[in-house]
Amino acid sequence: RDDYDRLLETQMERLQTDHVDMYLIHAVNKDRWEIMQKTGFESFLDAAKADGRITYAGFSFHDDLDLFKKIVDSYPWNHCQIQYNYMDENYQAGKSGLAYAASRGVPAVIMEPLRGGRLVGLLPQSAKDIIAGENVGTAARLALRWLWNQPEVMCVLSGMNSLEMVRENAKTAEESPVGCLTVQELDVIERVRNEIAAR
Repeated sequence: RDDYDRLLETQMERLQTDHVDMYLIHAVNKDRWEIMQKTGFESFLDAAKADGRITYAGFSFHDDLDLFKKIVDSYPWNHCQIQYNYMDENYQAGKSGLAYAASRGVPAVIMEPLRGGRLVGLLPQSAKDIIAGENVGTAARLALRWLWNQPEVMCVLSGMNSLEMVRENAKTAEESPVGCLTVQELDVIERVRNEIAAR
């Protein structure tokens, strides 16, 4: 149990701060979940929130849906982080986990929205051709809009390698309210998904 406090103190020292607004117990899976239960993660989070070292407590997740639901129900989490994109709707927590967390009042932060760049630079040429031929913007814009279209998504974390990418992603978020996808965009995503799956 003391390791939680020691690690948080080290993290705050490295960050040069006395608190962390959004704190994650990171990469929770079956093995780590067993350790968390044995080592009193709840008392750590309660104490750290009570004394102001943590404002909001969450977890990031890498395992199956059943475990995700157990973890969501185990503590009054302020947020969770899941891998989710249009190719991973049924992977790990997936769309069902996203909906489950929302039903329990746990907002979701999305990681891997572009699948490590594979939904942009590593698309098969046939998928790139579909996107280019339909005038729906870039592959990144399409994938991010697919996420922002969903009301359960609170925040989308996207790796960005240039200021241009930062600007494009910020603009996409600004222009993508819930329900933003057109019938054409949904059709393009389905065709691109089929092209990727076929390869």
